[in-house]
Order: sequence, then C-alpha cells, then structure tokens
Amino acid sequence: MAQERSLLYTPSGRAGEYANHGYAANLYRGCTHGCQYCYVPASTRMSREDFHSGVVPVKDMIKRLTADMKRVGKLDEPIFLCFTCDPYCIDAPREMTRAAIEIIMEAGNAVNILTKGGDLAIADFDLLRKNPKNKIGATLTFSNEALSKEWEPLAASPLHRVYMLAMAKDKGIQTWASIEPVIFPSQSLQIMEEALPHVDEFKIGIWNHDYRAINRERVRKYRARKMMAHV
Repeated sequence: MAQERSLLYTPSGRAGEYANHGYAANLYRGCTHGCQYCYVPASTRMSREDFHSGVVPVKDMIKRLTADMKRVGKLDEPIFLCFTCDPYCIDAPREMTRAAIEIIMEAGNAVNILTKGGDLAIADFDLLRKNPKNKIGATLTFSNEALSKEWEPLAASPLHRVYMLAMAKDKGIQTWASIEPVIFPSQSLQIMEEALPHVDEFKIGIWNHDYRAINRERVRKYRARKMMAHV
C-alpha cells in the first residue's frame, strides 16, 4: 500500500526561523482576508482572485496529519500552523482546525499558531492551555483601523488581534506577534507598543516579494546616494 503523502514539511529560510527549524503544516488552500501584501498567491502559483475567493481544506488533511503524527512521534518543537493559510480565517471550517490541533496534541506534540483571525481563535484556548509548549501568535501590521481595513480588508481588526493575545496571556498560553510586513514603520512601532503587555516574543519581517516594496527600497537607496554626494 502506498504511503500517505505527508502534510508536514520543514520550511527553509526565513520561514524556517519562524518555525524554529521544526515542522509546519498548511491545513487549507486559499484565504479570504484579502491582504494586499500577501505573497502566497505567487508562491503557490494561484491568481490573487482565486486565492482570496475561498478556503478549502487540503486533500485528506485529517488522514494525512494523523499518519504524520504516527510517523514522526514526539517532537521537540511545536508544529507551525500555518504559513500559506490562516487556520482561523473567517471562512475556514473551525471544526477542522480544532480537529487538527487535537490530533497533534494527542500525539504528545504542541502547536505554534499564527493568525489574523482575532477572536475566532479564542474558541480553542481550552485545548491550547493543556500543553505549556503551545503558542499562539497574531500578525500585527497596522495600529490604524482605516489602514488595516484598506490593506487587509477581511482580517480581524488590530484591536481584536491584540485582544486575542491579551486573552491568551491571561489564560497562561504562550503568545507572540509577527510584525510583518513592515510597510509603515511608525505603524509597526505603534502596534508593538500597544501589544507589548500581552506578548512574550516579537518577530519582525520586512516587506518583500512585492514591486511596491522593491521600488520603495530603490528610492531609499537613491536618496541615500544623493545625500552622500552632497556631504
């Protein structure tokens, strides 16, 4: 009998650092947050329209994850959920996200979750509290609600993401925040200050894989050269 195709993988590069060089799993295909800066459509060879149009569980997700847990046994690092989707996207089937967490935890492993879903994650805090190695993080890009609505129109508001972290911290769950991408540095600094009392660890990521970021960097370097020429 052919072995079930693994759902777990070991991300490399910057993603590998986010996962502490452990395993990750992507439970869904697509995301309806509609983030303008999202790099995933290009990396998964999907159009933005298709990627943002809906959320579909990956094929045989539960079956494959169960097989993976039997294969890898107990791991040192939590399993990262997720890089190319959001387990608490408003259109993601929450019962399947919960089932995936249960499968991982029943195998003696922990999860490290990253989401822009805000309050939606709170429903699974009862699970996350059972293992002190579990972590939950929020992507924080803006403090300003209007900017957030413009750039990430269907994600939870910054206020609700910080509230989720505060609730997790209050329940004794490890928390972290991904300040990514840094589009407006002043906004990144402001949301970090607001989240600081509720966050155990911050990770910061530059804005890349986007022509607007590339052009901005070219302008910055051009201005730096001009200033040096006048020194």
